[in-house]
Amino acid sequence: MATNDAQDITAIATLGLGEAGTAITTGLSKEWRKDDPSRRILSVDIGLGDNIRGAAINDRARAIGVEVEGSYTSKLGDAGAVFSVVTGVEARNAALAARDVLKPGTLFFDVNTLTGPQTAAIAEEMYKAGIDYVDFAAMGGFSTTGHKVPFVLSGPAAERAAAFLKPFGFNVTVMSDRAGDASAVKIIRSVMVKGIEALSVECLVAAHRAGLVDEVLACFSDIDERTFAGMASSLATSHVVHAKRRMEEMDKARENLIELGIQPLMTERTRESHARTVAAEIAPADASLPSFEEALELLSEKVVKRL
Repeated sequence: MATNDAQDITAIATLGLGEAGTAITTGLSKEWRKDDPSRRILSVDIGLGDNIRGAAINDRARAIGVEVEGSYTSKLGDAGAVFSVVTGVEARNAALAARDVLKPGTLFFDVNTLTGPQTAAIAEEMYKAGIDYVDFAAMGGFSTTGHKVPFVLSGPAAERAAAFLKPFGFNVTVMSDRAGDASAVKIIRSVMVKGIEALSVECLVAAHRAGLVDEVLACFSDIDERTFAGMASSLATSHVVHAKRRMEEMDKARENLIELGIQPLMTERTRESHARTVAAEIAPADASLPSFEEALELLSEKVVKRL
């Protein structure tokens, strides 16, 4: 696969100028371009032709001080690095449209949320044109940290990409040389994070109605001591032994939410999940805790059935 030296890159393009695209473009403008007139940034957003969205996109581009186009024109061919920040639905279309005009050796950062296999399939399409496709997964929100959000990279060009980005304030970690790995971690992480988001809504609305928001938030302090990863692994392990007791606790939680006038959507699903484990009858007779690995094996083979 062809590669260009990072110092030879004089033009960068971003595909998409929404929240994430704006954060990355702004960061590139401040950290990479600075006041160097030889360095150019081009943003492409197909929403530019929309009467309402187009005006907002133009305003954002003006505020950052970058060129903006509404289609994938030959101008993209000047870019030595491209950041695709569209949507998961449009990720493949954007990649293939850009591929037709990009030079071999161009770094193509796919920031879009996709499954591992979907990302790997797009990567193969880009490799055919000699494009250095990088699976570029954001592990946090852009609203607070901008382009310095933690990124995990994977793919054959990941090391080269990380070396290019680090001097410009990007917080990057190389995971592997296989495109799809970073996206897989991000989307599996979303099962947890977005689930917690939904649980937070149900839990904190209940706390609000009970007049106990501060008290409920304070009772999570034990998680700070264990770390989140420690809590998650501990819960998965002890779930094997304590699913029945915790299922019964969710019955009471459901009753409390109903008393507060709240549909217990997430709580009922949690109860169903625990009931599934109870029905599998995997709890050891002596109530001894398995190891974390043993617990995951049991849950995978006996509880969470394959589709």
